[in-house]
Amino acid sequence: MTRIPRNIAAIGLFFLAATAPAAADQLADIQAKGEIVCGTIGTVPPFSFQDPATRTTVGYDADICQLIAKALGVQPKLALVAGAARIPELNQRRLDVVTGTLGWTPERAKQVDYSYAYFNSNQMIGVLAKAGLRSVKELDGKRVSAQAASTSEAVAKQKLPTTEVISFQDVPQALLALNQGKVSGLVLSELMLRDFAVTSKDTNTALTVLDDSTLMIEKVGVGVRKGEDKLLAKINETLVAADKNGEIDRIYDKWFGKSSKFNMPRSFKVELIQ
Repeated sequence: MTRIPRNIAAIGLFFLAATAPAAADQLADIQAKGEIVCGTIGTVPPFSFQDPATRTTVGYDADICQLIAKALGVQPKLALVAGAARIPELNQRRLDVVTGTLGWTPERAKQVDYSYAYFNSNQMIGVLAKAGLRSVKELDGKRVSAQAASTSEAVAKQKLPTTEVISFQDVPQALLALNQGKVSGLVLSELMLRDFAVTSKDTNTALTVLDDSTLMIEKVGVGVRKGEDKLLAKINETLVAADKNGEIDRIYDKWFGKSSKFNMPRSFKVELIQ
């Protein structure tokens, strides 16, 4: 058996140690830099949108980012991204997490890890009131719009096989297509559709929601890169604690509940997405 000189073996061990990839610990990196970058869409009120008075991004998702940042002892930073770019930007390390209405799907769960759900949303269909449509069946052979790379787009293609789904870069463009008569329906979260219905009331583009159009119940979580178990555990711990101490209720009421124009009671729990 040939013996390897000690000095050569030591050099080899040093080389292996120097070239071996470091264990992922994004939590420590975030705390070291003193900032967490949360990706959000920014055009989806009341989840994330520009406050006209301050020109800053505010909303439910923005407050969730702030909640996590506070628990980590760092400053929150919101980065605006298109819906289709949320996961790529996260996995390319331009974002630390995604707090941007990232509904759970099996396909997305293969690309990122999800925190516990911090919001549940029904995916439904809005139509123009003047169109006279009353049921999903009346959309057979017609076209509906949805945001590209969104849960709305995916569920529309799955649940509306006789309807053509036209994808747009963001929600405002998808809504504009409906208002201009380019499509007959808009697939979106119920909350956003109800918001559009309120703001468009008494206009030529008044929107109404089809009562029989619940396509799915979407669970929304924080998106985290695969393998970042410490960060994911800390986010889950933060959300559970905020659920118990009433902080989630306070944030929810501010944007969706009794302190908002929606006055919608909270019907979900912070829990594992299954």
